[in-house]
Amino acid sequence: MKPTDKKQELDTKLFEELHNHKGSENYEVSVIIPKQKEAKYFDLDSISEKLYVNSFFKPKLKKNNVSEYNMIQLDLLGSKMDSTKAHAKLKDGTLWNSNFYISWLTNGDTTRHKYIDPFTNKKIDDIYEFEVKEKDPKKWLKKFEEFYTKAKYVHIDLSNYYFKVNDKWYFMAAYKMGEANNLEIKTQYPKKEDEDVRMVELKNLGPTWYHKSFKDRDTSLIKMIEYQSDFYVEENQGPNNVGYSAGWWYLEVYMPLGDTIKVKRYSYFEDPQLELYKVPSTYGGREDVLFIVQKPRDSHIEQVSGMYAIRPRDPKQPQRRYKNTVYKKNEEGLDVIDKSKSIETEEYKTWIKRKRQ
Repeated sequence: MKPTDKKQELDTKLFEELHNHKGSENYEVSVIIPKQKEAKYFDLDSISEKLYVNSFFKPKLKKNNVSEYNMIQLDLLGSKMDSTKAHAKLKDGTLWNSNFYISWLTNGDTTRHKYIDPFTNKKIDDIYEFEVKEKDPKKWLKKFEEFYTKAKYVHIDLSNYYFKVNDKWYFMAAYKMGEANNLEIKTQYPKKEDEDVRMVELKNLGPTWYHKSFKDRDTSLIKMIEYQSDFYVEENQGPNNVGYSAGWWYLEVYMPLGDTIKVKRYSYFEDPQLELYKVPSTYGGREDVLFIVQKPRDSHIEQVSGMYAIRPRDPKQPQRRYKNTVYKKNEEGLDVIDKSKSIETEEYKTWIKRKRQ
């Protein structure tokens, strides 16, 4: 069902927040990351065809307020398969930390491997206390250029260089020696990360939310049905007053078998803070699996986080009902599927027949 511009009284009881949603006849809403935690860096491993998402939160009881990170592995339906403690991942699948790296994503190994000093071929216990023994700038630069040339992947953090050579990672601090060689080192030796790539960043399929013109920007995947404001605060910022308005967004998500998932979300006037993802079929993804990430911003209001999958209750059900869809107006003036003129796929007919047996 797709709404039109005709004004009608909205039954808000039909809408539910994702963490409480019961789904529909053919689709369930599965919680991947609970509402208290946030999701970040959602990527697809193009080789194993697994999904990886970073889950993080700030524990309330810890005095330093440092976030805890967890890397979660998912299958293409959004079911959790494995996880490990990690913060960031590189395009080659390395789980990177400034002082160690983990190859868990590519081979299942959760060991925290230390970086190697190219001059001694020994592991560096702590890069923050490490001092290279080679003090001659010219000899240092020769070794630096050797590893920069050999490396399939070069990651730069500040002026620290991390070289991937034969699946091992080496470390060189380049700030002082770069100055000693009169080099703009990060300009002359930029990062290299497009040669050894397996992680694919998925495209956010959510519309460009902007309240005043949302009707022009919505897609057939999700519609804003109504927004009801119940919060406003004005802040005095110099010569200008800045206002913040928030309230309930009422949204409809349209799934391929014709089911409508009615969702509500408390957020700002301008943006419901939702990101929507699907895995492309070229990587084994299904058209009827939708991932939704709630990304609250630092704000004047308390927003629910989390990550969710809307997916088929029966994984064997067809991904689409109609191969040719025709719409008509119902009594309320809304666009609905004209079942007499829309053509169903043979896969759907067969599935329905088996389901009724």
